[in-house]
Amino acid sequence: MARGPVEQAMEAAAHSYFERVTNGDVDGILELYADNAKLINPMTGEEGIQGKAALRPFYEKLTSSLVDYKAVATDIIIDGNKLVASLHLEGKTTDGKPIVMNNLNFWTFENGKFKILRIYMDTHPYRQALSQALSGSE
Repeated sequence: MARGPVEQAMEAAAHSYFERVTNGDVDGILELYADNAKLINPMTGEEGIQGKAALRPFYEKLTSSLVDYKAVATDIIIDGNKLVASLHLEGKTTDGKPIVMNNLNFWTFENGKFKILRIYMDTHPYRQALSQALSGSE
Protein backbone atom coordinates (compact mmCIF):
# COMPACT_ATOMS: atom_id res chain seq x y z
CA MET A 1 0.00 0.00 0.00
CA ALA A 2 1.34 3.42 -0.95
CA ARG A 3 2.01 5.85 1.85
CA GLY A 4 0.18 9.15 2.00
CA PRO A 5 1.94 12.52 2.31
CA VAL A 6 2.05 12.46 6.13
CA GLU A 7 3.51 8.95 6.24
CA GLN A 8 6.02 9.86 3.50
CA ALA A 9 7.16 12.86 5.56
CA MET A 10 7.50 10.66 8.66
CA GLU A 11 9.56 8.10 6.72
CA ALA A 12 11.75 10.86 5.27
CA ALA A 13 12.34 12.22 8.79
CA ALA A 14 13.45 8.78 10.03
CA HIS A 15 15.87 8.34 7.11
CA SER A 16 17.13 11.89 7.62
CA TYR A 17 17.71 11.14 11.30
CA PHE A 18 19.95 8.15 10.50
CA GLU A 19 21.84 10.14 7.83
CA ARG A 20 22.41 12.99 10.28
CA VAL A 21 23.57 10.58 12.99
CA THR A 22 25.99 9.03 10.47
CA ASN A 23 27.27 12.48 9.48
CA GLY A 24 27.60 13.65 13.09
CA ASP A 25 25.19 16.52 12.35
CA VAL A 26 23.94 17.28 15.88
CA ASP A 27 22.19 20.51 14.86
CA GLY A 28 20.44 18.64 12.05
CA ILE A 29 19.36 15.86 14.42
CA LEU A 30 17.89 18.39 16.86
CA GLU A 31 15.93 20.09 14.06
CA LEU A 32 13.88 16.90 13.74
CA TYR A 33 12.73 17.09 17.38
CA ALA A 34 9.91 19.11 18.94
CA ASP A 35 11.21 21.58 21.54
CA ASN A 36 9.94 19.50 24.48
CA ALA A 37 10.70 16.09 22.94
CA LYS A 38 11.86 13.12 24.96
CA LEU A 39 14.42 10.38 24.25
CA ILE A 40 14.24 7.13 26.20
CA ASN A 41 16.74 4.30 25.84
CA PRO A 42 18.38 1.69 28.07
CA MET A 43 21.16 4.15 29.00
CA THR A 44 18.77 6.93 30.06
CA GLY A 45 16.25 4.78 31.93
CA GLU A 46 12.53 5.44 31.78
CA GLU A 47 13.02 9.03 32.88
CA GLY A 48 14.79 9.69 29.59
CA ILE A 49 16.15 12.99 28.37
CA GLN A 50 13.70 15.80 27.72
CA GLY A 51 14.10 18.99 25.69
CA LYS A 52 16.51 19.95 22.94
CA ALA A 53 19.02 21.51 25.36
CA ALA A 54 19.31 18.18 27.20
CA LEU A 55 19.43 16.17 23.96
CA ARG A 56 22.40 18.11 22.56
CA PRO A 57 25.09 16.67 24.89
CA PHE A 58 23.68 13.16 24.38
CA TYR A 59 24.07 13.41 20.60
CA GLU A 60 27.42 15.19 20.83
CA LYS A 61 28.76 12.32 22.94
CA LEU A 62 27.20 9.67 20.68
CA THR A 63 28.54 11.10 17.44
CA SER A 64 32.01 11.82 18.87
CA SER A 65 32.38 8.29 20.30
CA LEU A 66 32.18 6.58 16.89
CA VAL A 67 34.29 6.79 13.72
CA ASP A 68 33.84 5.35 10.24
CA TYR A 69 30.28 4.34 11.03
CA LYS A 70 26.99 4.19 9.20
CA ALA A 71 23.47 3.96 10.59
CA VAL A 72 20.72 2.75 8.25
CA ALA A 73 17.09 1.79 8.61
CA THR A 74 16.50 -1.76 7.44
CA ASP A 75 12.71 -1.58 7.75
CA ILE A 76 10.09 1.02 8.60
CA ILE A 77 6.55 0.49 9.85
CA ILE A 78 4.11 3.38 10.27
CA ASP A 79 0.80 3.35 12.12
CA GLY A 80 -0.91 6.68 12.67
CA ASN A 81 1.56 9.04 14.35
CA LYS A 82 3.89 6.16 15.30
CA LEU A 83 6.89 4.97 13.31
CA VAL A 84 9.14 2.00 14.09
CA ALA A 85 12.46 1.67 12.28
CA SER A 86 14.89 -1.16 12.69
CA LEU A 87 18.43 0.19 12.72
CA HIS A 88 21.68 -1.43 11.70
CA LEU A 89 24.85 0.44 12.69
CA GLU A 90 28.40 -0.62 11.88
CA GLY A 91 31.57 1.26 12.60
CA LYS A 92 34.36 1.66 15.12
CA THR A 93 34.78 3.29 18.47
CA THR A 94 37.37 6.07 18.72
CA ASP A 95 39.87 3.53 20.08
CA GLY A 96 39.45 1.40 16.94
CA LYS A 97 37.22 -1.36 18.29
CA PRO A 98 34.62 -2.55 15.79
CA ILE A 99 31.00 -2.06 16.74
CA VAL A 100 27.90 -3.61 15.22
CA MET A 101 24.56 -2.70 16.69
CA ASN A 102 20.95 -3.47 15.86
CA ASN A 103 18.04 -1.83 17.59
CA LEU A 104 14.52 -0.53 17.14
CA ASN A 105 13.73 3.15 17.12
CA PHE A 106 10.11 3.85 18.03
CA TRP A 107 8.99 7.42 17.32
CA THR A 108 5.84 9.26 18.21
CA PHE A 109 5.35 12.29 15.97
CA GLU A 110 3.56 15.52 16.80
CA ASN A 111 3.08 18.25 14.17
CA GLY A 112 5.71 16.63 11.93
CA LYS A 113 8.41 16.53 14.62
CA PHE A 114 9.72 13.81 16.94
CA LYS A 115 7.80 14.06 20.20
CA ILE A 116 9.18 10.84 21.72
CA LEU A 117 11.96 8.54 20.56
CA ARG A 118 12.21 5.28 22.45
CA ILE A 119 15.18 3.10 21.52
CA TYR A 120 15.13 -0.64 22.14
CA MET A 121 18.65 -2.07 21.87
CA ASP A 122 19.93 -5.47 20.89
CA THR A 123 21.32 -6.66 24.20
CA HIS A 124 23.00 -9.85 22.91
CA PRO A 125 26.51 -8.32 22.55
CA TYR A 126 26.25 -6.85 26.06
CA ARG A 127 25.02 -10.10 27.58
CA GLN A 128 27.81 -11.98 25.79
CA ALA A 129 30.49 -9.56 27.07
CA LEU A 130 29.06 -9.75 30.59
CA SER A 131 29.00 -13.55 30.49
CA GLN A 132 32.64 -13.62 29.36
CA ALA A 133 33.65 -11.14 32.05
CA LEU A 134 31.88 -13.15 34.76
CA SER A 135 33.39 -16.44 33.60
CA GLY A 136 36.86 -14.92 33.30
CA SER A 137 37.24 -15.91 29.62
CA GLU A 138 38.03 -13.66 26.67
